[in-house]
Amino acid sequence: MTPTPRTFRSRLAILFGMLFVLVGLPTYLYVSKVHRDQLVAERLQNLQGVTTSAATVIAENLIERRREIELLAQTSTYQQSPLDSPEIRASLERLQRSYPHYSWIGLADTAGQVQSATSGHLVGQSVSKRPWFIEGRQGVFVGDVHEAVLLAKLLQTDPSAQPIRFIDFASPVYDTQGQLRGVLASHSHWRWAGDVLSVATPKNAAGTQTEVFIVNKDNDIIFPEQAVEGQTPPTVELRSASHDAFLSWGGATLYLTTMADVADPVAGTPLGWKVVVRQPMDIVLSSVRHLQAALLLIMGGGALAFLILAWLGAGYISRPLARLTNIARRIEKGEENVRFPVHGKTLELKRLSGALSGMANTLLERRRALEQLNTELEGRVAQRTAQLMAANEELRTLVRRDALTGLPNRFAANERIKEAYADVRRGVAPYAVLMVDIDHFKHINDSWGHAQGDAVLTRVAGVILHTLRETDFVARVGGEEFVVVLPRTGPAQALQVAEKIRVAVADTPIEPVGHVTVSVGLTVASPSDEAEDSAVRRADMLLYKAKQDGRNQVASAPPAND
Repeated sequence: MTPTPRTFRSRLAILFGMLFVLVGLPTYLYVSKVHRDQLVAERLQNLQGVTTSAATVIAENLIERRREIELLAQTSTYQQSPLDSPEIRASLERLQRSYPHYSWIGLADTAGQVQSATSGHLVGQSVSKRPWFIEGRQGVFVGDVHEAVLLAKLLQTDPSAQPIRFIDFASPVYDTQGQLRGVLASHSHWRWAGDVLSVATPKNAAGTQTEVFIVNKDNDIIFPEQAVEGQTPPTVELRSASHDAFLSWGGATLYLTTMADVADPVAGTPLGWKVVVRQPMDIVLSSVRHLQAALLLIMGGGALAFLILAWLGAGYISRPLARLTNIARRIEKGEENVRFPVHGKTLELKRLSGALSGMANTLLERRRALEQLNTELEGRVAQRTAQLMAANEELRTLVRRDALTGLPNRFAANERIKEAYADVRRGVAPYAVLMVDIDHFKHINDSWGHAQGDAVLTRVAGVILHTLRETDFVARVGGEEFVVVLPRTGPAQALQVAEKIRVAVADTPIEPVGHVTVSVGLTVASPSDEAEDSAVRRADMLLYKAKQDGRNQVASAPPAND
């Protein structure tokens, strides 16, 4: 049986439908891919900013806690007083009250027997086998996260709760002759990590399913304390924004993943921590799927419209098929403004001529519409990129700025000192470092309140800034401690500036506190300094000398090679 041939109209409708698909499908795939790649690149850059910020905040907090223990161990009380003296016990209690995450602070003698401790915990007991004591005898030590051992029963009040986990900070204690007296250590509760990360984690993290983890050098998740069951962070190096950025964590779900190393708080004692941030692929690509659905809807409607127009236009064909075929080929080659003749011997040819003319115009309009859509998409991507760059710049400023005084913070100070040290090593010029500390600041806080203490800090910061040259640098690096960098400045000129600061602060009344004073440690950097922070450490030690000698004075020393 001979199959019934298709009508001219049906063949024409099929042809136009195929042409629409040939034009629309590549456009759909191209627009989807461009939007996907741009979106992934944007999200990846955003997550990397979160990762870097979190790693920086964690490193700075580790260094700050280490510095507290290190500086306390260098005070005269710990150098001279009996290890079980009331003065030392009171000092430990004050330090614990100053930072809520300190679970225990203690001082052990050289044999490892605890002589003084907060709340009296472990006093008289031996800690000679604990890693913090062994390492702390040799130098400043920061230990990895571990479960409580000796203190577990003393501090764990709820048997059903998660085991207590600590991070250790320890420093040797020497007498005035440089002989080892013992080891000062603190155990910081691991919930510290959650408080630190809350500063760097976006507020909408829960809504976007953005998760932040801390992993150790063995690639084990140490934060949050509840491990992600059956999943471990990937160990591959992350590449540019592409499908390769979506990595497996051991399950079926793929995640957009970024990593950043946490700087070691003690040189030569690597913790090997990393901050890992992830976001599910489905969340990242949700807007891409919405765009794809809209494009499919447009293509479906367009295809239907074309089929109808082709069917109706076939009745208007009036020209010979050969001529119409030639005109159709010209359209296929991409020619524009093609005109179809409307005269012919048959009504069908006239209708086909009209349909082909409508098709050409519609294709041109669709192409222009798609080009306009692509232009709009590129504009939105450019706008989002600009917004992201502005947000990153704001984040850079916030990371380097002290929120209370408006001065640069410790991070910015480290960068400035690094630059000055590099100049000194190249023989460009010397620079001086001043460590400035407000005298009896704790008494101000205790007597007038922390709000007034903040006002004192702000006023003193303004006085210091006002006394300096435009080329000088000042930053707040601790509670009531400031560092001043004087470029191209020798010992004599630096001493003048230090005295100018001391006198200016002492002469400035601050209501209702009255007059406050500062102590200053001064030194000049030398090309022979072994490290960029050598001058800072000398100035810091001289600051404590000024404190010990009566406060409201400047203690100075020549450079290391003098």
